[in-house]
Amino acid sequence: MLKAHRERQKKLLPLFSPELRATRMAFAKGIWDLFLVFTLVFWVSICFLYGAGYDTMRHIKDSTFIFRNFDDSQTARDLSSMIVAGFEDPNAPLLKVYTDSEKYDSVAAIKDAVWKGDAWGAVIVNDGFGKQLEQALSEGADYDPTSAVTLVTEESRHYFKVMMVNKAAQAVLTALEGPFSEKMFQQMVTVDGANATSLIDQANANALIMPFSYAIDNVAPFHFDMSMYILSVTLSLCMVVGSFIPSNMWKSIEEPFYKQVRVTHVIALRAFINIAWATFICIQATGIVFAFRGPSWSPSTGDFFAIFAIFLLNTLAFTFFIDCMQNWVHPRFLLGGYFTTLFVNIAAAVFGPELNNHFFRILYAVPFHSSGLMLRTLLTDGSYNKLDFAITINILWSLFWWLISTFLIARKARLVYEGKLLMANVPPPPAAPPAAVAVEKDAAPSPTDSSALSEYLSSATASSGTTPSPSETNISARMRGARARKSGETTSDIEIEDM
Repeated sequence: MLKAHRERQKKLLPLFSPELRATRMAFAKGIWDLFLVFTLVFWVSICFLYGAGYDTMRHIKDSTFIFRNFDDSQTARDLSSMIVAGFEDPNAPLLKVYTDSEKYDSVAAIKDAVWKGDAWGAVIVNDGFGKQLEQALSEGADYDPTSAVTLVTEESRHYFKVMMVNKAAQAVLTALEGPFSEKMFQQMVTVDGANATSLIDQANANALIMPFSYAIDNVAPFHFDMSMYILSVTLSLCMVVGSFIPSNMWKSIEEPFYKQVRVTHVIALRAFINIAWATFICIQATGIVFAFRGPSWSPSTGDFFAIFAIFLLNTLAFTFFIDCMQNWVHPRFLLGGYFTTLFVNIAAAVFGPELNNHFFRILYAVPFHSSGLMLRTLLTDGSYNKLDFAITINILWSLFWWLISTFLIARKARLVYEGKLLMANVPPPPAAPPAAVAVEKDAAPSPTDSSALSEYLSSATASSGTTPSPSETNISARMRGARARKSGETTSDIEIEDM
């Protein structure tokens, strides 16, 4: 056995033999192409990913906060002026003042606007703030500084962006606590003409040290703490497992179907595999969400099917897109397409399109963003409800890529059947010229050789009634020489030279 192996190895060529020069050059060209393609794909993907989340504070003014003062006291007006001036900082959200407007004329109306997504949040100076503070400073009445201002927030937008905007708003209000306390103390001394000792004796200590603070009212909290992480990871899991795996599985068994089965049946079978596998994966993914939901959320059966439908729409959009790539893209570039697609959707999951550079707001059209938006709306009891937009986007993407994939499957099936395309989406290599067949001296011509020889002679012989051309005469002389050698006859020197 070892001897036979050695004999086989002796018949093979070494890697750097001259005969394999063309093969080595083709291999080197392929490696160079892959190097260029994946270097480009890597840098484009990384730049897109980090560009989507780069320095979003530059666009923080795109996030708007509602401001309204419901207290008519001079103290409240002074505080309102300081708050409006504080939010003029370039690192603070845009504050829209509605104090003198009929719009948002109640706390409930403002909270409803934030819940619907008309604003990222709101700052409210509560009614009675000035009177309570005055009583606390002059009479020592009980006082809660956090009752002065309410900061209304929500979590139904992208969680990283919401966290950044809310922290910026909190930073502005926190920075105003010390200056406002100093201002109030100076006003009291100026108006009453009293000294500091008498003020401290008669005033509520909390009101004197901190005349105002704020309370946070989250009108759209998530149902459970891990939801922001579970949803992103689970959507990514559905995308990878639900679309890449069935596509690659089909790639390994597709050849007999393309060559022997009707195109309409191939398209139907491919769609069935995609939908069945996506359904199987999304049911399990929904189970993962429910298994790790925590004790604070008691979902219903409707919640289960709603989350499942969101996962399924997202997965089908990607599955049919991968189908298009596998039926059209050269295999050398296929993995690059997967890589780029994955990074674009990671950007939508990690950073989201809000507050991005205007170019990166194309992520609003990415199925991953729409799916995340639907899930956040579902898990915040309907806050920031953009379900019509999100469902439409994902259905349109799924239908669009499915229609394109049916066209590409039909195109590939036709080209494969005609022999113009291989299963790897590349044209077949050019056919090699027929090799010359060596004929032994005493061997008799086979019937196949005789028929081929007759066809060759008939194609080389001039038609009747014409004089043979020099090339035709030369061909006839060569064929006569070949016949003479096969029969053992002696050929003349002239015939030998002609041959």
